[in-house]
Amino acid sequence: MALDKGKSELVYNGRKAQRADSRQRRKAILEATLRIIVKEGIRGIRHRAVAKEAAVPLAATTYYFKHLDDLISDAFTYFVEQNIDHTRALQEESVAVARQLTPEQLAAPAGRRQLIQQLSRFVLSHIRSQASNRDHRVIELAFKNEALRNHQLTRAVRMANQATENMIIEFFELLRLPDPVAAAQIAHGTILNLEFQILSGATAIDSPLLERTVAMMIKALIPPTVEAPADDQPCGATDKQFMRFTVT
Repeated sequence: MALDKGKSELVYNGRKAQRADSRQRRKAILEATLRIIVKEGIRGIRHRAVAKEAAVPLAATTYYFKHLDDLISDAFTYFVEQNIDHTRALQEESVAVARQLTPEQLAAPAGRRQLIQQLSRFVLSHIRSQASNRDHRVIELAFKNEALRNHQLTRAVRMANQATENMIIEFFELLRLPDPVAAAQIAHGTILNLEFQILSGATAIDSPLLERTVAMMIKALIPPTVEAPADDQPCGATDKQFMRFTVT
């Protein structure tokens, strides 16, 4: 599985489909698998149940996916593939926030305050958007939990998670934070926790606590002054416009 500037090269484990009608049937099976996960969780995935949900013969599911682990793993890969555009947009929007300010503005207290306000609004909007798509979040959590038991799925989930963190790391590198990796861990963990709090009903999606938490996180991560990039590296320039990850 790889992401490079929004282009995907995703590896599937099940039997490949050559003809257009076969590819459509295989896609229907994977989409049916995701719908079952939303309704019943991973435990609901059985060849017969998937075939019924996809309205295909039972032989079709066993033909493309001899083992359920292949079906589960490929369903996750398909899910990631469908969300690549959103992932790319997330990175581009976050980088655009920093690019709006000149290196001199980034290094000044007033620029720092502006950056914190913009980032807080962006992150808050992202959390609310993610939490509003409940089905997608249920699917993500189901795959993550299953990855603790399914070794075939473990690496795919781990690398997809790392790809998201890599984008956050790249953003913090753009701001020249002293430890962008640790900062990414804090930001990503906080975002995932707040999404879960909303999904579980513990925190309302319009709660002031949500806004205060995001603002406090951003203020803690952005230093009082930001070092201006060198003359040969203007703000926003990077050789890693989209971090690459690979699953074999």
